[in-house]
Amino acid sequence: MVTLECSALLFDLDDTLVLSTPSIEASWHEFTDRYGIDFDKVRKLLPGRRGRDILSTIMPELTAEQVADELKTIRCNEIAAATTIMPVPGAATLIHSLPRHRWAVVTAAPRKVMESRLYGAGLPIPAVAVCAENVREGKPSPEGFLVAAQELAADPAHCLAFEDSAVGFRALKEAKIMTVAIGKSPHVHGCDIIASIPDYEGIMIKEMDSCIRIVVP
Repeated sequence: MVTLECSALLFDLDDTLVLSTPSIEASWHEFTDRYGIDFDKVRKLLPGRRGRDILSTIMPELTAEQVADELKTIRCNEIAAATTIMPVPGAATLIHSLPRHRWAVVTAAPRKVMESRLYGAGLPIPAVAVCAENVREGKPSPEGFLVAAQELAADPAHCLAFEDSAVGFRALKEAKIMTVAIGKSPHVHGCDIIASIPDYEGIMIKEMDSCIRIVVP
């Protein structure tokens, strides 16, 4: 059991707040089938990365217009599948216990996709969200997490983040933000992880005058 104090909490979205991997993989599988690409090569790039970064890696020959068209199709499929998404166990209780000015989502997903997944999982839309279109560089750049901390008027060193992807861990390490790994999180080795948890069940939150006290089982 670990007791921590922080000014704000930062959450990745996919498989950190919502269990969205099946819907993400299905949408990208449709894309790879159309182009005859080995899906396993794409699967490895999916966690934590923006769609445009994935496309530029696997198909650098695509024009900006073609990338935009492919992303539109992929995102439409992801939004259509969002009604089937479930929250990570304990996420709803945790989020509803936090003041709106004390937490944010930092995600590689576009805002419309983020909103559809949170709605589908029955979770609230945060007052602060840093999405794919809000940053110049996606994870592993720390930009998204630093922007979220700034918008919450919190010192990054006094924030606590929940993340599950290798690129997210790298971003948080560079941002010098305390990190809790959630889910299976097979990529935590070599990262500065305070704790590793399967979900949010059993987490206790207490709002103090100047901080949030959180007990991680």
